[in-house]
Order: sequence, then structure tokens, then C-alpha cells
Amino acid sequence: AAAIMVGISPQILWAASFQLSFLAMAGLIFIFPPLQALGRRAVRATLGEDRAAASVANLITDSFSVTLGAILAVWPVVAYYFGIVSFVAPLATLLTLPALPAIIITGALAGGLGLIALPVAQIVSWLAWLFLSYMLLVVNGFAAIPLSFLKVGAINSNLIWTYYLVLALALWLNSHRRQASTLTTKSLTSVKPGINKITNSVSKLPKKWVIPPLLVIAILVSVAAATMPDDNLHVSFLDVGQGDAILIQKGNQQVLVDGGPNPQ
Repeated sequence: AAAIMVGISPQILWAASFQLSFLAMAGLIFIFPPLQALGRRAVRATLGEDRAAASVANLITDSFSVTLGAILAVWPVVAYYFGIVSFVAPLATLLTLPALPAIIITGALAGGLGLIALPVAQIVSWLAWLFLSYMLLVVNGFAAIPLSFLKVGAINSNLIWTYYLVLALALWLNSHRRQASTLTTKSLTSVKPGINKITNSVSKLPKKWVIPPLLVIAILVSVAAATMPDDNLHVSFLDVGQGDAILIQKGNQQVLVDGGPNPQ
């Protein structure tokens, strides 16, 4: 469905609503199953063979896993677009999630019946209104709680990409635990002799040969870190002989206004 939507309108890739919907669905597909398995293992370890209590506990943990899976997938994008991180989102989502299917079904029925029989559609829309009112009540109630969210301001997109890469790696390692463990053991076994040789060689070198290269590396790293562009907006005024030029910088993007008589 996402591919069809992008094929029809490629600009939709940059729409926050599309990104959040796609990420939430990805969270339900990829993050929910391991969370569900973890929750059910915890239920078995805690309640044992008590089937009635285990069924109720599994229902609760499954609902919380659905909520947490979606939140883990979307919260960086929410923070990027809206500048906030919610502390009550897991509980609010858990309480509103049961009403969502009813909202979708009654809303779709009301829209379809509105084309055929408006009075019947109005009755169905009242049902949709009840579920929507409940959802709004929960959302507004949690939003009114003091310190329910944290304002984070502008976020560097590189941090978001790093988060999703780490999350994807964690999911991959979780689904390939045995293979990853075997691969790690073999890799460490194969590189250990080489590491020992390098360590012995370095330990035999005089300090005057080791300290200068390390000092140069430290200086280069410090200079690179200090000169990396931030995500803040910088406006500079430059004297170009005939008036002032304006240099606007944000991240890796620059705009020069009125460069003066010299085209270079």
C-alpha cells in the first residue's frame, strides 16, 4: 500500500502523517512479536500453570506490547516534527487502543451509508462520536497532567537515523541470537592471535614513537568535532565592498544573498 501511494504521489514521502503511519505499522510488524514473546515468557514464569490468570495476563501484556511496539517506532519522528517527547504515551495509547477498531468501523460505515441513506448514517455516526469522545477524553486528560511531556526543540536528523539503525540491529540480533553468538565467538577466536601480536609489537615500541602519532590523532579528532556543522541557524553579514552580503547557514546548507560585484 505504501509503495502504491508513493508511486501515485512521491511527495508523500515527506509528509509527517505518512511517515508516522508507515512507522507505526512497521513497529507492529517487527517490534511487537519479540515484545509479545518476552511478555508471555514473563507470564509463564510468574503464573505458571494457572490458565485463567495467564490468559488475562497475556491479554494485558499483548496490548501493552502493541502499544510499546508502535511507540518505539514513531517517537523519534514525533520528537523531530513536534519537538516533544511524551512520558504518558504508552499508558494513553493502551487505554485508547481498544476504541480504535470501533472508530474505524463506525466511521467507515457512516461514510458509506451517507451516500445511500443519510438518516441511517447519522445514527451510526453517533456511535462513532461516542468512541471518539472517549479517545479525546483520555488524550486531553493525560495531556493536562503536569510534566506529561518534555520539550526537546530541534533534533538533528542524524540522531534519528542512528536510533533506527541501532533499533534495526537490535531486532536482527534478537531474531538471529544463535547465529550472532556463534559468529561473534568465531570472530573473536580468529582475531585474538592478531590482536595479541599487535599488542606485543606496540608494547615494544619506544614511547617517543607512540606518543606523537596519538597526539596528532587526538588533535585531528578534536578539530573535526569542533568544526562539524550544527543544526542551528547562523546568519553572517560580510563586507563585499558595495554593501553587505548575507550568508545564511543551517547544517550543511548555505544561502548567500548579494555576493557583491565579483561573480566568484
